[in-house]
Amino acid sequence: MKNKFFILFLLAAANFTHIMDVMIIMPLSDRLMKLFEIMPQEYALLVSVYSSCAFVAGLLGAIYLDKFDRRTVFLFVYAFFGAATFACSFATNFYFFLIFRGIAGFFGGIIGALVLAIASDLFVAKERGKAIGIIMMAFSFASVIGIPTGLYLAIQFNWHAPFQFLGVLSFIIWLISFKYIPSLRSHIDAKNKDDKGSGHKETRKEALLQLLNSKNARLALLLTFTLVLGQFMIIPFITPYMIRNIGFSESQITLIYFIGGGFTIFTSPLLGRYVDRFGARKMFNIILPISFIAVALLTHLHLISNSIPIWVALSVTTFFFVFGSGRMIPAQTQLTMAISTKRRASFMSLNSSVQQLGSALASIIGGFIVMEANTPTKEIIHYNWVGLLAICITLTALFIFPLIKSVKD
Repeated sequence: MKNKFFILFLLAAANFTHIMDVMIIMPLSDRLMKLFEIMPQEYALLVSVYSSCAFVAGLLGAIYLDKFDRRTVFLFVYAFFGAATFACSFATNFYFFLIFRGIAGFFGGIIGALVLAIASDLFVAKERGKAIGIIMMAFSFASVIGIPTGLYLAIQFNWHAPFQFLGVLSFIIWLISFKYIPSLRSHIDAKNKDDKGSGHKETRKEALLQLLNSKNARLALLLTFTLVLGQFMIIPFITPYMIRNIGFSESQITLIYFIGGGFTIFTSPLLGRYVDRFGARKMFNIILPISFIAVALLTHLHLISNSIPIWVALSVTTFFFVFGSGRMIPAQTQLTMAISTKRRASFMSLNSSVQQLGSALASIIGGFIVMEANTPTKEIIHYNWVGLLAICITLTALFIFPLIKSVKD
């Protein structure tokens, strides 16, 4: 396919809007907590509702996604995601905002699964690390371009503006996708061939049970759960922690995402190439332990010194961004090879569902541990406890990864 790299970047753009939609809440967290007069526990609910609804959508996607043309499903889901995100800008209070975030999460939660499924269909296994690295750049661009732009719009206008921007951008990407993404039906053809050979037409329930009965699939889902649970216990509270404990201003928060994301623009494709060259398992065993150091440094900054220079804090957050996102590249590459082509979208949707469940639980757990100090500046306390717990949870991934086998297409 001549245009497959253009399609890959188009998929990365769609993934960019989804990730920015998830991440935009983070730099706006302090502003939203003050605007809606909510505590960290209620803010954690705001974060987790997106993930919880995405979890439900992922379960439904695991049953239905492989029944249809990848193009058709992608265009349908992405259209509703864009509309729901745009609708968030019209919320008049916390509860309406909570509802619209849930709807956006329901449709947005499937986008990542579809993007990975389409990319896996377009690229053979030996090229897949590079492809996943490019898709993971969406996180980087969301940090470098999306988050500062969203925060700038919120500061210059109001908190509604970032969601309006995302809604319009999603509509533009949808129009380009409608023109260029081709019909992708190889998974349907493979399934029909198997059904014809066996003389039995597989039901949706049987298809889901086939996935759940696969030890390889279960291990892959467990790997995702542990990685996401550890990651999202940290991320939602970076902004209030940096503002209240380290001394960042709201405008300086953009530097965290701009610099951190800027580095990952270069490191994500590089790590993807190393995954193709040295293997996903070897790279995972190198990157994951380094990410533990980043987590420990980030969550203990306030204990290291009473006065942390901004450049030191930014170095630590950048370190966290590079290896926090970097460890997902070998993991995602291995996951795309853990299941056959005919069940790939269903598995990726189920994997996305587990990812969202991990994200929701992580936000809730973090919300119960993290507290506000009873002081005028309301510093964040117990963030270091969250960091240590996240490391302990993610450590189990080192033992799960080697048990996942690669399945040939």
